[in-house]
Amino acid sequence: MSRGKHHPPRPKPAGSEGFLIAADLKKDRGWTDTQIKAFLPEPDRTARNPFSRKAAPMKLYALERVESVEETEEFRRAREASRNRQVAARERALEKKKEAVALAHSLELRIVPEPWDEVQAKALEHYNARLRRNQSPAGPRTSQARRDRMTVNYLRHRQTSYEEELKGFKGVVGVGEAYLVVRNRILDLIAQTYPALQAECDRQKFDAPDLPDGVRGL
Repeated sequence: MSRGKHHPPRPKPAGSEGFLIAADLKKDRGWTDTQIKAFLPEPDRTARNPFSRKAAPMKLYALERVESVEETEEFRRAREASRNRQVAARERALEKKKEAVALAHSLELRIVPEPWDEVQAKALEHYNARLRRNQSPAGPRTSQARRDRMTVNYLRHRQTSYEEELKGFKGVVGVGEAYLVVRNRILDLIAQTYPALQAECDRQKFDAPDLPDGVRGL
């Protein structure tokens, strides 16, 4: 299979024409590490690694030998079994993702309403308390668009059950999808509670995920 102009040939040792390296077997021909160990336990040749003289020698497998192995019924059965395991694993992962998303939709999310002026003042204080180097503090002259962004962030992280609900997804398959569901539901809840923040809530739905501590994405 040709690697195309966007995928230059992998560097190989000099004089290795007619031979394949492990990366060729896996990326171009669909072999797995287990299959290489089982059907090609020993390389046909070894050669100095072209990347580093200190690295272990590269294992080279004769193309003719590889093609011969691929024609055997034993290898075909092993490949089919491997593909079946991969399909089953993907199906299990998909089911777990569906379960995580369903749970995210069923969570009871909460927000503590506060007067608008108090919310904006607390959001300003929350932002300034977390300033990083080279960031300018917010104040009375800060644009309304920026204040809205700070207010939504404050409400997401301090005045909702957002953080605690997401920690429940730690280590769960499908946490990325579940997180997006929870985040968007929280944003909808904020917009419902504070209509003035509707536009900012809609905008944040398109932001890149920012997972809290203890939660990993895909």
